[in-house]
Amino acid sequence: MILIAVLMLIQQIISGCTAPRSKDLYKKELYREEEDLVSKKLYKDKCSLCHELPDIDAYPYTPEQWAGIIDFMHDTKAARKFMTIEETEKIKGYLGWLSQAR
Repeated sequence: MILIAVLMLIQQIISGCTAPRSKDLYKKELYREEEDLVSKKLYKDKCSLCHELPDIDAYPYTPEQWAGIIDFMHDTKAARKFMTIEETEKIKGYLGWLSQAR
């Protein structure tokens, strides 16, 4: 009987310790999904102003290569008029994340 009580106590302790952690992970996943949606929209809205959007899967670039391409495109005077540095950083993060997800 004592053994059962001890096991039940251990189970409660373990489940109590893991519940907040899984909630934190869930919150991080939701935050990541929201960030991805914002970055995806920025990518579609901003990049399509100058050119047709490429099929990302057709280009096997690394996150660093995508960052270099976005930096190169943002360095034009025309792009700086409608795209902030913060927006380019989000777009680089989004394209980098897509390239790692393959």
